[in-house]
Amino acid sequence: MTPAEARDAFTRLLQTPEGELDLAEGALLIAAEEYAELRPAVYLNQISRMATDLKRRIRTEVDPERVVEIANDYFFEELHYKGNREEYYDPRNSYLNDVMERRVGIPITLAVLYLAVGEKAGLPVRGVGMPGHFLVKYAPKTPGVEIFIDAFNARTLDRAECAKMLQEMYGEAVEMRPALLQPSAKRQILARILNNLKSLYMSRNDLPRALAASDRIMLADPHLTSEWRDHGMIQLQLRHDSAALKDFTRYLAIRPEPEDAARVKQLRSDLISRLN
Repeated sequence: MTPAEARDAFTRLLQTPEGELDLAEGALLIAAEEYAELRPAVYLNQISRMATDLKRRIRTEVDPERVVEIANDYFFEELHYKGNREEYYDPRNSYLNDVMERRVGIPITLAVLYLAVGEKAGLPVRGVGMPGHFLVKYAPKTPGVEIFIDAFNARTLDRAECAKMLQEMYGEAVEMRPALLQPSAKRQILARILNNLKSLYMSRNDLPRALAASDRIMLADPHLTSEWRDHGMIQLQLRHDSAALKDFTRYLAIRPEPEDAARVKQLRSDLISRLN
């Protein structure tokens, strides 16, 4: 699959209704732009087999805590998936094929795999994009029952423990609000994977790869208006002046007076002068 074919397939997948969108396939199509030999079906079949194995272990168990315990034992103890603490910022941790082959990853990709297997096994699991640390939420229809799974640290959490983790990461800078533990849409999850990749490649000054990630963020979550600014900044560094000008103009049209309006307007003015 060429990068262009992977991009086309990713674009088509994003047209799928939320309830039918295959999150794992989306993550694999993100990876397919990096790995030309990647065949998503191979990994999707493996996920299906894992889901079958998990269902066999759960059998008729219905107690939520026991179901999660069985799922965690399968995922973390039997299959040995774990957080990659030693090389957290290795881009391979953001590519689902690498995560499945190496059995290490970062919170969001481990969660994506857990979600994919759990969903196929019939479990009521959703992704939760808490700031700084992505989680899985097990939420059966039983009123008041919810369990959060931290796939990176192979543990379960309740709301109070999620709040404590957020406090440890950010101190007073981020206040725990109920909205932070609401489920994320699958397109938002894909956009977050891509944002991680964009940040990693920006830190390595790999601007073409950062731009490719930004391109797909805008496909996955068009409501992220700040992405037009970020996309423009990468274009500017690549000396794609006309493209950068279009991005900054679009950003200011969507958000006429953002906090960084003065800076973006100045960059836009400089580009206009340079291009005339």
